[in-house]
Amino acid sequence: MKNLYLLLIFSLSTQLSFGQSCDPATAQMDLNVNNVNARIKNAGDLWWDGADGKYIVPAPQNGEPEVSALFAGGLWVAGFDPGANLKLAAQTYGAASGQADYWAGYLEETGSTANETCSDFDRFWETTSEDINSFTEDWQDGTLDNPIPQSILAWPGNGNPEFFSIHGFELPMTQQGFAPYIDTNADGIYNPNDGDYPYIKDADQGIWWVFNDAGNIHTSSNGDVLRLEIQTLAYAYNSNNPNINNATFYDYKFINRSLENLDSAFVGLWVDPDLGCYTDDYVGCDSTANMGYVYNSDALDGNTSCNDCQGVNTYCEEIPVVGIKLLKGVTAEENGVLVDRGLSSFFSYNNVSVGAPNPSPINEPVDYYRALSGVWTDQTPFTVGGNGYNPGSTDYTNYLFHSPPDDPNGWSMAAENITLGDRRMLLNSGPFDFAPGQVNSISFVVLFVENVPHPNPSIDDLLEAGEDAAQLFQSVIVNTVEPDIQEVQVNLQPNPMGEEATLSILNTNEWINQLSIYSADGKLLETVRNVNEQTVPINRKDRASGLYYYHVTISDGSTASGKFIIR
Repeated sequence: MKNLYLLLIFSLSTQLSFGQSCDPATAQMDLNVNNVNARIKNAGDLWWDGADGKYIVPAPQNGEPEVSALFAGGLWVAGFDPGANLKLAAQTYGAASGQADYWAGYLEETGSTANETCSDFDRFWETTSEDINSFTEDWQDGTLDNPIPQSILAWPGNGNPEFFSIHGFELPMTQQGFAPYIDTNADGIYNPNDGDYPYIKDADQGIWWVFNDAGNIHTSSNGDVLRLEIQTLAYAYNSNNPNINNATFYDYKFINRSLENLDSAFVGLWVDPDLGCYTDDYVGCDSTANMGYVYNSDALDGNTSCNDCQGVNTYCEEIPVVGIKLLKGVTAEENGVLVDRGLSSFFSYNNVSVGAPNPSPINEPVDYYRALSGVWTDQTPFTVGGNGYNPGSTDYTNYLFHSPPDDPNGWSMAAENITLGDRRMLLNSGPFDFAPGQVNSISFVVLFVENVPHPNPSIDDLLEAGEDAAQLFQSVIVNTVEPDIQEVQVNLQPNPMGEEATLSILNTNEWINQLSIYSADGKLLETVRNVNEQTVPINRKDRASGLYYYHVTISDGSTASGKFIIR
């Protein structure tokens, strides 16, 4: 087993007033519909079972040994309340010893929860394309001839009338919605008897769960409670495209249940990326692709041989590269316009028990915030060259090791011949302000490219895989409307249209910030920014007759999508 270490010395005396009563979450299951077996945990961490790495790729066949590409992952969120007090939740290895910053279940509108709620929701809801397709085919004539698949009947969509009889506890009804679904009659209630079904973005397997940071005191980071509810969908596709078949996707939806604004907030995806053997990895990033990645430091995955890594299975001489790409960062208002913050910084540090020390360690809650905001924990800016820590340099950057490994003149761990170690990386998005009741989100994909020549590997194929994933992600956004979480009513008239139509929002005083038009196959055709009106014209231009999609971003951070036809 890999040697775990604690990042912090825990002191709980200052946090007792924030405690609820929730027990640590225990639920686990696998996302395993394609060439990846990815362990999912509730709550706040991913890809391990509390002891060993369980992001297994490629999926083993015929008794082959499991090799894990990632050891663990965790969610970090931090920001300041109106009194300039830091709020922080940051999960790492706490599950191994009962230390947690997150608990299962939703939060009440007041930001509170109870152990019963945490216990009830310490579970996952899973469905598949097989269940959804059989159900929608049965419903085509508006009646059901066969029993509704259990995964659809039990889905935690708003107001599901079947939920209590199946699970024995009630669902909340909130303005921000719950598990995503397709509302066929647009009545705002998830009812499979009316033809409603789960929304998993056309994936072959989807897993949904909900967790929060207010269930108890924060014993992982020692940070003060934010009162966040996080609704999560993990999904994957069994695809003929190897780039998609070797990938897993994740959507995190954040709801601020605090009664106070959260200012200058950041979200970070913390990753312990053990590529087989954990002592010989390098990490880097491509900021233009919103991606962090891990590769091997030499041409052999292991210390002195393939079997020399303290019992950990390795990739031996067939070494992959693995990337984590932000498909959507948090959104923030900038000069009156909502923007996607994307990958705002990339941070890396080392396990102090293996290899090189850290330039500035993470010991206190404020250290987490500084890492999230893209500086060293002693507030020294990242600088280009060496290990990125040079207080005398003014060659500042937000992204450590941002050159490809095969560029001998670039800045990468390979080019710098960085001392071997056990790496961590943090992909950040921010800053943003987060008002009470407001929703924000991130989406990301984990990518795997097999057997890439090492050392100093090319990441070209990894970047190509990222482009394939981004195209798929964008196409399912515009091809499927989410009526239950679309709080804004959108009207397009006339539809079908001739030369021009008008898109309007009807039930709000907000305005349209941005309009995007897509073809039927999901290709982006046009983006109109800085609309700042409640109506926007859609012109035919030279487009052929047929089906198209629109996607609008509203000034309050919500979005809406729909279809239209050009005659």
